[in-house]
Amino acid sequence: MERKRRFQTRQQYAEEKAKSSKFDRLNKNLNILIAIVAIAIVVTLAIILSNDSVPKDQAEPKEKNEHVVSKEQQSNEDQTSGDQTNAGSTDVNDEDDENVTEETTDVVENTILPSVDPIVDEVQVNSAWAAYPTEQTGEHVSTFESGHIDYEEKLKAVFSVLDLQQENSIVLRVKNNGSANTAIAVVTSMDKTEMYRVSIEWIDGEGWKPTRLEVLNSVVGAY
Repeated sequence: MERKRRFQTRQQYAEEKAKSSKFDRLNKNLNILIAIVAIAIVVTLAIILSNDSVPKDQAEPKEKNEHVVSKEQQSNEDQTSGDQTNAGSTDVNDEDDENVTEETTDVVENTILPSVDPIVDEVQVNSAWAAYPTEQTGEHVSTFESGHIDYEEKLKAVFSVLDLQQENSIVLRVKNNGSANTAIAVVTSMDKTEMYRVSIEWIDGEGWKPTRLEVLNSVVGAY
């Protein structure tokens, strides 16, 4: 009986020891797993923190560089735009200067004078008026005979300063204007809405030259 009891005691002890050994192995394995997981977590966090810090530091200078390049490009574009604008302004100013010059020239050449004659609305003189080229040779003789070369050249000189065409106008009078080398003519449009009095003078070797244009409001008393 005693022997049997000892045997049961030894068997229980062996079982408890086996259980204890198994528990220790499980506990050891669990600790190892926990340690591995902890190391993995630490490594993962280190990698994440490293990735977050390094690219950020590297990215900022790149953005700054891009910003600087963008400013330089904008500056170049602004300068190019300004140059084009200045060039356009220069061209416009040149055109304006040319127009002013032309207008000034016109004002200098074509002068409007006042008149005390009640039938005269406006008097014009122009230094640019030229003599109508003559075909006459020899000594000049002023003539008021229709069809004569001198008379026809008088009319050519008169109409050279008018907007009227000779064939569509009425020549009311052509006469001496105080000397053999001067003449004056009164002409109107066919409907008599336009009326003019033109003074001319003879230039030796050149022909008859207009010297004065009067815009009339009436032909009564004009000749």
